[in-house]
Amino acid sequence: MVLLLVGLLTAIPGWAVADILYTNAGTPTGLEEEIRWRVNRGRFDTVSENQTRGTSYTDVPATAGPLAPNQALTLAARHQSEDMAKNNVFQHATVTGSAYYNPVTQPQPWDRMTAEGYSWSNAGENIAAGYSDAESAYVGWWNSTGHRENMYNAAFREIGNGYYYWAASTYGRYYTMDLGSSGKNAFFTDTLFRDANANGVYDSGEGIGAVVVRLTVGSLGQSTYGISSEVGSFAVPLQSITSGAVVSVVLSNTAATNVTLTLPRDYSTFTSFSLASHQERVFGTFVEPSGTANVGLRNVTPQSASIMSSQLTVVKASQSFMLSWSSQTGLQYLPQWSHDAENWSNLIQTPEAGTGGTMSLLDGAPTADRRFYRLVITGP
Repeated sequence: MVLLLVGLLTAIPGWAVADILYTNAGTPTGLEEEIRWRVNRGRFDTVSENQTRGTSYTDVPATAGPLAPNQALTLAARHQSEDMAKNNVFQHATVTGSAYYNPVTQPQPWDRMTAEGYSWSNAGENIAAGYSDAESAYVGWWNSTGHRENMYNAAFREIGNGYYYWAASTYGRYYTMDLGSSGKNAFFTDTLFRDANANGVYDSGEGIGAVVVRLTVGSLGQSTYGISSEVGSFAVPLQSITSGAVVSVVLSNTAATNVTLTLPRDYSTFTSFSLASHQERVFGTFVEPSGTANVGLRNVTPQSASIMSSQLTVVKASQSFMLSWSSQTGLQYLPQWSHDAENWSNLIQTPEAGTGGTMSLLDGAPTADRRFYRLVITGP
């Protein structure tokens, strides 16, 4: 990637004055997010999911958008799991003796979703019991026709997983997955994590929180944004973006420490993406799909290099030019030739690579009062 520097570096588009944090995603537990991550990976590429599981199911679409977390669905799922565990039953119907719902007036899963404030246009539910962890519960659903078709139904765009353990119950561990869509609501959603054990999957404890996820279309920053929860879950509404628009995904680390993210490229390959404390970078772009569909990180084309900086400062002092800017961690800044093909023998670069601080170039002996400078910027 080549940027020509004549006064400005590429800058972040201005965000809307009244930014709105999307909060309906809620905060899943690590186990609940593990299940969502597995479902979303499979929905992206069911051919690869069949290969991974040693199956050959043909009743699921080749691909579908990722499911966004929804707090109302999560609460409905958690409460059903708790009610089943404490009353030692296993059923979709609202449990007699429920601590949360009326089994007479709210007998169905979608009644419980409505009670939690979810306005559904499509709704479904999976339940499981006795499985030891997120992986085995998910595989149990994958290998069951009705449950698999529910998880992979492209009409669903949101999910809430609920887990509850009760030692005195028959099965001990109870799982509920509530699925739904609400009108035309659609989301950019995924899981931000670092694959610390390098096993190629998201595990509890690997989530990265406090990362702001923003979307821009051209020079316009969308007013609603998301922040990853402590388990890495996030969602940003898409329905206000015009079909066919090229959307940039901007990630910002609000934490006091640097973070490295393991971001998916497809079903099984990942790219590493680093953010210094309080640093903001463009990850890449996607094209807003037609109709109502969710988009995830696997749908994003990464940007090879980007500068998220303030205005380039150019200062002329006597016979020299000093150029300075805020650098981006992980990128290399290499001085090139000037427009008149003169070798920049007097151009000094400090330091040699982006460190997240201020960098500068000094032209100590320009031949004219006006110069044209160029940097080659390379990165992940």
